[in-house]
Amino acid sequence: MANAPLGTTDLAPASTRAYKIVKQLANHSGGSVTLCDWQSPETLPPNAPLPVMQTGPGARAEWQAMRLVAVKTLVRSFPGGWAEACRQHRELKNVLDIPPHPNIVEFYDAFVDSRTGLLYMVFEPMEGNLHTLLKVRKGKPFTDGLACILFSQMVAALGHLHSLDIVHCHITPENILVTTTGLFDYRSGPLPPSEPQHASQEGTTTSDIVAIVKLCDFAQACSMPTQTADPDTKVGTRWYRAPELLLNGPKYSLPIDMWALGCVMAECLLLKPLFPGTSQTDMLMRIIALMGDPGDTYGLDSNGDPIGGGTWDEGVELASQWGVTLPRVQPRDLHTFFGARVPTALVQCIGQLLRYDPTERLTALECLNHTYFREILTLNDIPDLSAPHLFSANSDMRKL
Repeated sequence: MANAPLGTTDLAPASTRAYKIVKQLANHSGGSVTLCDWQSPETLPPNAPLPVMQTGPGARAEWQAMRLVAVKTLVRSFPGGWAEACRQHRELKNVLDIPPHPNIVEFYDAFVDSRTGLLYMVFEPMEGNLHTLLKVRKGKPFTDGLACILFSQMVAALGHLHSLDIVHCHITPENILVTTTGLFDYRSGPLPPSEPQHASQEGTTTSDIVAIVKLCDFAQACSMPTQTADPDTKVGTRWYRAPELLLNGPKYSLPIDMWALGCVMAECLLLKPLFPGTSQTDMLMRIIALMGDPGDTYGLDSNGDPIGGGTWDEGVELASQWGVTLPRVQPRDLHTFFGARVPTALVQCIGQLLRYDPTERLTALECLNHTYFREILTLNDIPDLSAPHLFSANSDMRKL
């Protein structure tokens, strides 16, 4: 049994937090995350439902009598207590301010240990994250419908943040939490024009998991309209960094999240990172190898979109300022790159997210209204993702 000490100054200063650690979920240089059985229900939000991962017939039997939470413990201490933590810790300030949303991990509680000064933040637990899901599938591609419900929930989360002029700044598969809720028979989307549409394919379905997606980790999130970049502070994780960050642009805004989203969506299709660069320069070269260089135009495709990443004069100038020579490279055809079985509208959507010029990228709202989502979501009458009866003991991540 672990007990938070008496006398903490926090959201509920009179309470003693009692909880039992079930298992460790993550451990990194900044702290750790543990799955816990929370035994101080009075500190949780009123009428907070049980987390989806412990309800329904697919939940583990040993969890039935528990009240599961995820406790994030930081290595950094705050000798000044709760007031100091609220002033200095960005993630705490963010989770206290961001209104709830179905695709944002729910914040339950926070407290500072009065003896050690350590900050604890309590969230709803989830089974795993998108990175874990990609690993346990062992090379099995997502069905069209599953990819669409995953992507649509990611976009909904970003849409919520962006409507508040908040940039997440750290979109990665590890920060996209996932809980599976059973199996569903998905209908496939239309094949690209190059693929014959056989009559036998009409009405065919493929069984795959249903999953709830929630965005987490608001340690780098910041308010807009425009954030001034600090050259000594790296925003986001390298593989998902937008070109304006890689080129140390003076400012960044909401579009950096949309670039990262495009990279994550592509990773879900390829089952490997899109741009696994080893350095800032290597990242730029990998992006240019696929999207072409931003200094020239390569015409329009059949949908009227620029072929490749489009032109971006500011990026060319930024590269010159940093002594980086951008090679002239013809862009690759994204439809060929992703393969014939990826819906045309999805390839188009990803291409519109991976525009060099931040002002030309899809916004979250434009993404939600994209033909791809209308096409696939309409095709599949996907059930309520919160319905407990959907749980299945056979779902992928319940085997972890």
